[in-house]
Amino acid sequence: MSEHSEPPVTPTPFTRAEARRSGATPPAAEPTAASSQPGRGADISRALERHDRRIGWMDLLRGLSILLVILHHSTQIVAYRIDEVPAFFEFLSAFFAPFRMPMLMFLSGLLVAGSLNAPTGKYVWGKVRRIVWPIVVWTFIYTASQLVADPGLKHMPWEPGFWDTYLWFMQFIFAYYIIALLLKWVPAWVMVAVPFAAMFLIPADLELLQRFFYLMPFFFLGAFIEKHWDQYARLLSVPLAAALAIIPIGVALYSGFIDPLWYEPLSALPAMLGILILVRLTAAAPEAGWLAPVRFVGQYSLIYYVAHYPVFAALGWLAAKAGITNPGLGLVIIFTVTVAIATGFALIGRRMPVSLLFELPRRIGPSKRT
Repeated sequence: MSEHSEPPVTPTPFTRAEARRSGATPPAAEPTAASSQPGRGADISRALERHDRRIGWMDLLRGLSILLVILHHSTQIVAYRIDEVPAFFEFLSAFFAPFRMPMLMFLSGLLVAGSLNAPTGKYVWGKVRRIVWPIVVWTFIYTASQLVADPGLKHMPWEPGFWDTYLWFMQFIFAYYIIALLLKWVPAWVMVAVPFAAMFLIPADLELLQRFFYLMPFFFLGAFIEKHWDQYARLLSVPLAAALAIIPIGVALYSGFIDPLWYEPLSALPAMLGILILVRLTAAAPEAGWLAPVRFVGQYSLIYYVAHYPVFAALGWLAAKAGITNPGLGLVIIFTVTVAIATGFALIGRRMPVSLLFELPRRIGPSKRT
């Protein structure tokens, strides 16, 4: 989820000193990045802190995570509206489950320190206009689309606003940002350890509450790594990270073949290790031009996230009405068209009045003239 403004282009620093002098500005977008080229190891530490440019590798990881979320939800709607999807797609969904949402949380946490440098009022208003506002708008859109697709479906009045929609993820993000503001004097490692311990104490039947504490350590782990990027990059060298890549691969294979790891407390630690390894490798990799579309998704991840669910839900309903009976074909069509429509929203999402679907203007009301 991303800023809709185009940041100025700044040359990639070639030395650590240049990197530390380079960066400056826009507050972090919810839950996205703002910097440019991928940087090398410790050279991006100041870019993370001040983020005046797109950080290419962050957009790449965020874009991949969002596309995997859309694929997972497309798998669900096809199973609901058409028929059981081919086993391969079920495997893909379970394979990436340990990292899909935790990676989005980690990347959001990487930017919280720079965002906290803003005045408190500006910080809170930024979260309200870029997180709370689209939650409100798309809760109404989602609820209306459900009533059209399933007229017999009944919601209690409070349910759509209380984590009963796909927007629970953004509600969590907003809560974490506010917690980060209120407890910014607390060391980041404490904010990792306490919710990590708490998730084991929450009864499994309180699923959303357990998920809230499950994902919180990933957010604050990102904040911790941002503060200590130089040490992190030094301790986890690229060759070591490559050797340890067996950890995320092993976790994903276990989730795919044996037991899907859907927010299981025991999977949190290996998932954290896996994310640290994947981030280190991705941050050091050269920026491939052919992955530009994925980085685009990452840059506008908020638009893709909020728009995709009503779109694919409507497409699933239309597919059933159209008599599509092949679940594999239905999945490919629904996923592709959902991404295409969300891309259309991303391309026009900075223009009024469409931009009001995704964020409030920085200033409401006439500007003061001097």
